[in-house]
Amino acid sequence: NDAPQGDPAWYGSGLKPAALIQSLRKGAKLKAGYLFLGAEPFYRNRCRQAVQAAALGENPDETALVTIDLRERPLTALINEARTQSLFAADRLVIGRNAELALPRVVGAAAKAAAKPLREYFADPAPGTVILLEAVRYDAQDREERQKLERVGKFFADVPERIELEALTGAEAQYIGKVLAQRMGLSIAPPVLAELVEMLGADAFRLENELQKLALYAGKGSGITSDDLETLVPEARQSGLFEFSEALGARDRKRALGVLDTMSRAGMYWPMQLTLLASLLRQALTAKELGARGSRQIAAALGAAGFRIWPSRAQQLEGVAARFGVGELRAALVAVFEADRGLRSSRPDDRIVMELLVMKLTR
Repeated sequence: NDAPQGDPAWYGSGLKPAALIQSLRKGAKLKAGYLFLGAEPFYRNRCRQAVQAAALGENPDETALVTIDLRERPLTALINEARTQSLFAADRLVIGRNAELALPRVVGAAAKAAAKPLREYFADPAPGTVILLEAVRYDAQDREERQKLERVGKFFADVPERIELEALTGAEAQYIGKVLAQRMGLSIAPPVLAELVEMLGADAFRLENELQKLALYAGKGSGITSDDLETLVPEARQSGLFEFSEALGARDRKRALGVLDTMSRAGMYWPMQLTLLASLLRQALTAKELGARGSRQIAAALGAAGFRIWPSRAQQLEGVAARFGVGELRAALVAVFEADRGLRSSRPDDRIVMELLVMKLTR
């Protein structure tokens, strides 16, 4: 526990969730403790299920599973519970929720003292008992929260196994969506799936929920279309991002105005649309400035620059970058900023502001 705070070794070297699930399914020996670190919920649930199944079997005794909220009880209460033997269950799983809240506010010697009971426990863990600590409040994609994750990892450094739950990339979410759709008996074309992934921000947890809704709506073996997304997925009804951005990226004025008309009648919240459009233009500008050409180069260059890019998005950016020069993209971003300012000030009509933006971007 003497590593300097912020040392990147404390985050980024843990076990990946898929590796944990695979190893436990193959019968790997359980560790005495696991630390879930990160905010990604899809794999978190599956990792918890895998640990529970490996520790307790399929139908555990109700006394074998204990959950303690560390927001309400101290860490020592969890350790005492782990050391307490059950008369009815030889194997036990003790889950500590909100583990990041067990950290003391101070650092240094006081923090080491607070972590001492945990260190002593794992030096001699209770036989048949597994501790699972869930610190899932912070997202590693956020620089400030990543520093907090590193501090949490340092405090819980004595937990035998650390599982890092990072936000999924678009490509990872699309692959998960493909597998889930196959299991549900859904036929969904890659472009439609990519559209759904983009709407949900590559959140596989929500993606699974929306696919389940689509499966109930369409029925097993049915094909899913963009119209189905429009019907059932809130983000599709609210934003129209994919089609509107496609039209503007292609400088197709007629199509863009048609989509704008449809969204206006549906009660579009335009500031959100402008935020998403600005993101598309900014990524296209970055790709141009980095000299990336072709969807693969764009995905690689933007990935290295910190953007989460999946194949369909890279193809879209390739088209935008081919149609706009660097100066035009900068001017387009200024036009989006001016439109956003216009929407937030007194003006005659939101639609007029958006139509003027379409005219500027499709010259």
